[in-house]
Amino acid sequence: MLRLERVSKFYSGNGLVSTGFSKVDLEFDTGEFVAITGESGSGKSTLLNVISGLDSYEEGEMYIMDQPTSGFSREDLEEYRKKYIGSIFQTFNLINSYTVYQNVELVLLMSGYDKREIPDRVREIIDKVGLSEYEKTKASKLSGGQKQRVAIARALAKETPIIVADEPTGNLDSKSAAEIISLLHQLSQDKLIIIVTHNYDQVEPYVTRKITMHDGRVVEDKRIAVRAAQAAEEKAVKTAKADGLTFGSMARLGVRNTFNIPAKFLLLLTVFVFLCFAVMAQYASFMNMGEMNTGGYNNYFSDTSKNRILITKDDRSEFTDEDYARIESMSNVDRIVKNDLMLDLVANVTDDPENGDFYIVSKIEELEDFEGKLVKGRMPENDREAVLFFPEGGYAENVIDMAYGKEAMLTDQNTGSDLMKDKVKIVGYGLLDDRQTEAMEEGGYYLEAYLCINEEGMSDVRMAALERYCTQEIHFAGHILDGNSASGMMPIRASENVPEGEIYVSEDIAALAQGSAAGSELSIVNKSLYFEDRFTFEVGAVYNKDNLKQYLNLDDFEAVSGTLFISPKDYSRMFEKGNFQSSVIVSDDKITAQTAESIAEAGYETFVVNDGVVSYAEGFDVILNTFRTIMLAAVLIVLFFITYFITKLILKSRNVYFSTIRMLGATKENCSGLLKTELFTVFNIAFFICLGFFLLVKSGNINSEYLTQLASFLGAGDFVLLYIVLCLMSILLAARYARQLFKKTAMNAYKEEV
Repeated sequence: MLRLERVSKFYSGNGLVSTGFSKVDLEFDTGEFVAITGESGSGKSTLLNVISGLDSYEEGEMYIMDQPTSGFSREDLEEYRKKYIGSIFQTFNLINSYTVYQNVELVLLMSGYDKREIPDRVREIIDKVGLSEYEKTKASKLSGGQKQRVAIARALAKETPIIVADEPTGNLDSKSAAEIISLLHQLSQDKLIIIVTHNYDQVEPYVTRKITMHDGRVVEDKRIAVRAAQAAEEKAVKTAKADGLTFGSMARLGVRNTFNIPAKFLLLLTVFVFLCFAVMAQYASFMNMGEMNTGGYNNYFSDTSKNRILITKDDRSEFTDEDYARIESMSNVDRIVKNDLMLDLVANVTDDPENGDFYIVSKIEELEDFEGKLVKGRMPENDREAVLFFPEGGYAENVIDMAYGKEAMLTDQNTGSDLMKDKVKIVGYGLLDDRQTEAMEEGGYYLEAYLCINEEGMSDVRMAALERYCTQEIHFAGHILDGNSASGMMPIRASENVPEGEIYVSEDIAALAQGSAAGSELSIVNKSLYFEDRFTFEVGAVYNKDNLKQYLNLDDFEAVSGTLFISPKDYSRMFEKGNFQSSVIVSDDKITAQTAESIAEAGYETFVVNDGVVSYAEGFDVILNTFRTIMLAAVLIVLFFITYFITKLILKSRNVYFSTIRMLGATKENCSGLLKTELFTVFNIAFFICLGFFLLVKSGNINSEYLTQLASFLGAGDFVLLYIVLCLMSILLAARYARQLFKKTAMNAYKEEV
């Protein structure tokens, strides 16, 4: 069954070569009970390790069932140990944190036995070695003789044709030693038993063959008896099952190993909690740095807040109440600014555009958001009154004494055109709270105050804002003229002096008519991105410098020349439209993009306004982002190696475990898989501890300004990304450690740890 021909084993180190044993010729058969003896250093244990496949040999050939083994790869040797070899060690090599049952079960799991057939087989073998009452006892609690019985039970469980035992009684008292030798003798009826012993007298009554070694050579090979089982024709040899560790068994063992040594588990958990928290905090800091950009501008939008999403309908039609209700019900939607043209309207509040005492850059807001915040004065009572709200200590506070109680003009900061035809009186003022001040500063443009007017005044301003985005075609006397009220090209203005349905034109426009312009028809096509309307008027009067006061009650002809005057009702009809474009303001601007995607999926067109900001730094932002990304990667690598070295120190106590299961037939993939499962389990516990901690911070249950700021940058998508990154890191940690374990043979790795 097993044959050695001129087999030699050498060791090298520090430039020296030594001999383990040399030129050994031996042949073994089923039914033999062989004792290998000799003084210490004679090579008997080295020979046994080579026979059992735990160590390699450098010369000669060893055959198993007439198959040469010199060309065996590591995987071939692992299969050889699984199929042919059951090992019993002097130091037992049990897993002390496992019970008797689990130690015997382990070798069957390694060989790929179905979990349904394992329990009965394990209990049968435990009973065979007389340990049934200790089935649930941990190996660390057993006596030396009991541990050796467990080791024998483990060797028996595989049903291998060869059992090798290295000094199996060396650590036992005489009574226990005699019981172990007797038990091994019983097993040799249909197996090959090879024992290395320094006490031949102890085994002499049982052995069928004695081999004596001296100085690395066999000096005696004495056959004492030949069993009846070894007739002329040797019986067929039955090998053990040699399938691999199943995924389910690997998962069970990995999870078991996670918790079987509490001190080791707590140390690993602490390390992984540190890793998870450090990576999450570093990632959040990276995101925070990304928010700290160099600023930028947009030519179309004044309000470029990160929480603003522009929305329109796919068919460019007006929004309905049902549309707004549908969008408002979505997650992360704080509110909807229905007429969002107001968001991009910045007004100069001044007593005189040319030589004023104050110029307060303001945003026009609804009154209801500032109720109860007045410091002085009162709220507006009509459309010609206004109040100002500003941050404490700013420019507006410094000049408010000049503005309070005075009349002021509202002009569009971009075009210089009037936003209201009459001045408004500042009848009160108040201070913004910290939240409102922060919101104003984050608006993406320079503001000094909020100006609040009543709904009627807001309506006038809205129409002026809409007019800014409209162009006109004027059809008159066979001519088509281009107009643009906002830019001053043939502006359209409302006047109480013009009857409804009529239009007053200046004499230069009237000159286009072949005869008298009065009574003629004039049409205006009013266009925007969302609508195109045609309005037809009768020319009611032609004004000039002389009759301007008569028709329009105005004095400065140069200021209004070329303007088309219509009645307020016609003006409202032209510019008082529904909402074709609105803005969604989100609660959490960290997930603005995800919210925009959800709104788009509901059938609306969306645009995150801040995405259209052009950086003042232009390409420098790309350099900064690249540098930050490199720094983040460097920190992650440093954290990985710090964690690896700490984990390596903690897992050093596990080297004996992995060396032992290798000697029992575990492959590199098995060890790596068990280690990955163990570290992956610890990682998951650590990750969800950190996740729970950050969620408590986000919910306000843990009050820390720094942690709250970090947590604000971590959304669901970020946690998923971090989970994947940390998961990969834990797997890489296990893989790297497993590679270190397999740099040496199973025997050498074990010897270094015991």
